[in-house]
Amino acid sequence: MTSESQKFEKFGADWWNPAGRLFSLHRINPLRFGYFESRAGGLEGKSVLDIGCGGGLLSEEFAKKGALVAGIDLSPVAIEAAKAHAAQSGLQINYRVASPAALAKEGPSFDIVVCAEVLEHVDDLRAFLKDSLSMLKPGGLFFFGTINKTVRARFLALFVAEDLLGMVPRGTHDYARFIRPSLLKEILEENGVGLSELVGMSYDPLRFEFRISRDTSVNYLGYARKR
Repeated sequence: MTSESQKFEKFGADWWNPAGRLFSLHRINPLRFGYFESRAGGLEGKSVLDIGCGGGLLSEEFAKKGALVAGIDLSPVAIEAAKAHAAQSGLQINYRVASPAALAKEGPSFDIVVCAEVLEHVDDLRAFLKDSLSMLKPGGLFFFGTINKTVRARFLALFVAEDLLGMVPRGTHDYARFIRPSLLKEILEENGVGLSELVGMSYDPLRFEFRISRDTSVNYLGYARKR
């Protein structure tokens, strides 16, 4: 387990508490899943790998739409929370404590691979994405969501969101790990995956909600297709 994954060991039951320490994930989950679903071209019967699935918030949404979902995470606590909630919800999801590197060695392939709110927590982005994208079928889709490496992101995602408003537990993010879209696009291309779209996920302080926007300077979502 990495030092980054250890941060999420302490959340436990909070994964499924909309008013808990991870309440901001519950706020963005419908928005990010709605975006991914709109680009998927239908989910019924498609195989989906949710990497860094945490407690399973996104995994369950894909499963509810008829996808065949597998979720992996390095946190045993998160995986146990995910398994327990899926059982309560009557959903069949294959959850495992595993890394992309370990799973890739087994040779599975998926129609969709998802990395949402995880890329900014990995130690070696290139190696992580190489393993993750190797499990994507030709023509398959890669869905992602992460944080841009800008001065504005440093101010809003760290100082405002963590220190000032407590929207995210303090210490969750490290600016050094934030990712410029240009770097992400470069790594995708290295692995035979072409970037199809990039959109922003912006916070509206007047309505206390997130929305899809053209502003990618802080949080951004997108999808890419394997050639």
